[in-house]
Amino acid sequence: MKISVSFPQTKISETFLNFAEPLLGTEPQSRTREEVDGALKLALIAWNAVVFDTVRGNTDWVTKMRKQVAEQPPIAALVEELIARKQIQFGHDLRLVGRYEIVARDGEWRLRVEARSPSSAEEPGGATPERVVADTAPRSAA
Repeated sequence: MKISVSFPQTKISETFLNFAEPLLGTEPQSRTREEVDGALKLALIAWNAVVFDTVRGNTDWVTKMRKQVAEQPPIAALVEELIARKQIQFGHDLRLVGRYEIVARDGEWRLRVEARSPSSAEEPGGATPERVVADTAPRSAA
């Protein structure tokens, strides 16, 4: 079952940054570019998984994401929080998050985000849950 999709008038960059706030904190400029990028990758796959599942009327992508992080409790908890946040607070916004760019300007991080229609993309954000989780998993100190 496919549903009709309409998009909000707000900027996707503003909406997506608000969505990712639990991962970034209220002052993302205090983080490194790599920390911000890792958080945004995880937020992107959660956002897009919920959008795809909503539009397609199934739970395939959310299920894949949950399975991939099941043995990593800290990441699994973040994923659950993001899924619930997307469904409850941002469920009306069915734009996919495409490519994004983090730009430093005037001592602050700025986010540029491409919005996509769910009917025009094959995978959430061009990434699989496996790739995103591998990219965002905490690294152990050597």
